[in-house]
Amino acid sequence: MPTPPSPLVVASILAGVPAALWAYKCAMMVLFQRKIIYMGYAPLGARTDRLADIPRSYLHGMTCSELRVQSSNKPISALLVRPSSPSIPAPEPDVDTRLVVLYLQGNAGNPLHRLPVFQSLLAASPVNPSILAPAPRSYWTSPGRPTQPGILSDYTLALTHALRRFPRAHVVLYGHSLGGAVALCLLAQPSLSEILGKDAERIRGVILENPFASVPAMVEALYPQKWLPYRYLTPFVWDRWDALGAVRQLGDVEEDTTLLGRLRRRILVLTSENDEVVPKEMGAAIVHAAMGKPFSENGTGREKVNETRRTRGRTKERGQHESLCTRLVVVRGALHEDAWKRKEWAEAVSAYMHSVMAEANDSSSSASPDMKAKSV
Repeated sequence: MPTPPSPLVVASILAGVPAALWAYKCAMMVLFQRKIIYMGYAPLGARTDRLADIPRSYLHGMTCSELRVQSSNKPISALLVRPSSPSIPAPEPDVDTRLVVLYLQGNAGNPLHRLPVFQSLLAASPVNPSILAPAPRSYWTSPGRPTQPGILSDYTLALTHALRRFPRAHVVLYGHSLGGAVALCLLAQPSLSEILGKDAERIRGVILENPFASVPAMVEALYPQKWLPYRYLTPFVWDRWDALGAVRQLGDVEEDTTLLGRLRRRILVLTSENDEVVPKEMGAAIVHAAMGKPFSENGTGREKVNETRRTRGRTKERGQHESLCTRLVVVRGALHEDAWKRKEWAEAVSAYMHSVMAEANDSSSSASPDMKAKSV
């Protein structure tokens, strides 16, 4: 008759097997973390979708074209979207375009999946804008392996392309979810102003929809249980996308050499009331940091929103339109992916875009006498 295992062996198996599985999963999460953060492969077919395969009914009110933005390394794919209607028989020349929205997407899918969002953005804009939606490396048909430096390089290339292709246009960055964090980290780069030169002055606004504070903060939000090991893996995150840290580094310094320092007082943050992915408190924290105010995570989301709205008037710069002031708008009843369907989203985006163009017109009008005087 076989000898039964000792209690020590049984205890080792009962404790060792779960511990080994935990260790294995933790190792896989660390090793394949970029597959989790950058899901360009999802949903199925996201890497092979083509504009030619999209039904025309999905393109109502839009004219779309695929682009390849060239670089010295590898080109990236992009979607250019323009309004189309009986009153607009053909897209206006690039030189006459007055407003360009650079769309920075979330962590999954491709620009074709955002066509309904682009329709809403076109409807909310006061002029006939162009929307440039780049697909950074590993997304859509763009080659390459995703990393934070690589994706920042791709969006820098796309922003440079937009400013050069549309030489008279004002540019607004629109970032959703991961794209919101990317937008802030992009603008925080000290070298960006040098790369763009005088064209950097035409970047007039930033809209963030459901942005997160950082990747480590998202890990802790998704796994709040302290008995789970995942929240303790944050020191091993390679691409941190620390958007909140980028804003906090500005401190109380009003004159900052980065584009983020110049635009910190004109950021519109939209958060979904029922966001099931990103805690809306992260958007509130970004707003408070941009305003140079402390933010406590105690209390309800409603208390924080009200506080932000009471203080938003203090962020207004001289000559700045009210709707351009840094503020937080909570879109009631919205989820992570459908804020653009809501009336509050449309009203906030429309007011912001109108203010961008109104301010640009005011600047042009005030500059005209000086230009005439110089010519005399």
